Amino acid sequence: MTALDQLVRLHRWTLDEKRQKLAELERFRVKLLDNIATLEAELAREQEAAERSPVTSISLPAFIKATIDRRRKIEGSIVEVDRSIAAAREEITQAFQEFKKYETAHGNHLRREAQKQSRREQTAADELGIDLHRRQQAG
Repeated sequence: MTALDQLVRLHRWTLDEKRQKLAELERFRVKLLDNIATLEAELAREQEAAERSPVTSISLPAFIKATIDRRRKIEGSIVEVDRSIAAAREEITQAFQEFKKYETAHGNHLRREAQKQSRREQTAADELGIDLHRRQQAG
């Protein structure tokens, strides 16, 4: 394995790692959004329970305040995750550019090597043909 092969492999691995990190961040964002939906459902259940019972309606304002606070914290986390996702996407773009640079160089190297091999084979075949022609002329 040449150094260029190893560089291509390293950059492919780096790119894959960055893609996995982005996927984890996006899954975490979805989880946070699900948490908000769960909070909304809990709030709706508590409001229904408060309508049925005057005893539970006393604690409803405190529950609403706590729910709003939790929602704000989750929304703040979503904003942070969105920033991390944007940064991860930028890292992926840069890693992909690096990977393509080395992959292109590797492809060019392989093409040049194949051309050299083809020229060597053609030269050998030409020499063999010239040699046969001389033998036929002499014989």
